[in-house]
Amino acid sequence: MNVQTKIKTKRYLVYALILFLAHIFQNIVPIFPSSASVKPILLIPVAVCIAMFEGELVGAVAGVLAGVLWDTVTVTADGYNALYLMVACAVCGVLLRVFMRNNIITYFIMNSSIMFIYLVSYVLFFITARGIDGGGAIFFRYYLPMGVYSFILTPLWYYLIRTVYRKFSFDYTEY
Repeated sequence: MNVQTKIKTKRYLVYALILFLAHIFQNIVPIFPSSASVKPILLIPVAVCIAMFEGELVGAVAGVLAGVLWDTVTVTADGYNALYLMVACAVCGVLLRVFMRNNIITYFIMNSSIMFIYLVSYVLFFITARGIDGGGAIFFRYYLPMGVYSFILTPLWYYLIRTVYRKFSFDYTEY
């Protein structure tokens, strides 16, 4: 195994560890305070950020991993999170490779749009479609504040993933 492959492998293992810790902090042991039972979603911003730095293939794998971890603790969404995050992260990786530059403003835009689409589709598919009354009120009272709370934590994930990406990048000038 050459040096570049070893460095990439270490970086991917650190990404997997970050995803696993985000899963634990989101679903099992919440470290961020919850207000009115509103907890932040941590897996979407982490997976989106990995897709922004690594591209569509690694981003899709990160999305599947984040979604599978999330689906293990979710009762209603059988595979929905894994499928959604895989597609969203792959699209994010393609958009960044073809059209956009990787910076914090782009991350805010990508993360907020992917988060908003997720929250709206989740309410439509798993609350409104099941005949639960007050889907709009539930969205505005619970899910929209959840998205805003997650958005506030966005810079934390961007700088963490960027640091990992830079720390475990292959520098051609050294060899």
